[in-house]
Amino acid sequence: GGADIIVPMQTVPFEKLLAESDYITLHVPFKKGDPPILYKERFELMKNGVMVVNTSRGGVVSEQDLLEALQSGKVAAAALDVFEGEPNPSKAILQHPKISLTPHIGASTVEAQQRVGLEVARKIISFFDKK
Repeated sequence: GGADIIVPMQTVPFEKLLAESDYITLHVPFKKGDPPILYKERFELMKNGVMVVNTSRGGVVSEQDLLEALQSGKVAAAALDVFEGEPNPSKAILQHPKISLTPHIGASTVEAQQRVGLEVARKIISFFDKK
């Protein structure tokens, strides 16, 4: 093992985070069938003009409630890498002028794939060097 790295972090109640944040990004585990984390009542707690990013899983954000929050101006813009209806996102989400979309392949670059391949090769070599 390497040296432990300590990263100081301030935590706040979720409602305070929603009320005070200019940008809200979601990076959480989520199983199909779980209730959304961001939905109408939680959008209502947010600052006017907030930006929302979801790179977790489809369903973490209620897309219908997000569309309403964008329409009202509560949410100024959103960036989505995942969708409720994957692999067929709704047309309202796909065509919304205030939503930036990516196809949930952020790590699938040539460089990232090369790094993964090198890491796997190093682990295999290390395993056999120990024997």
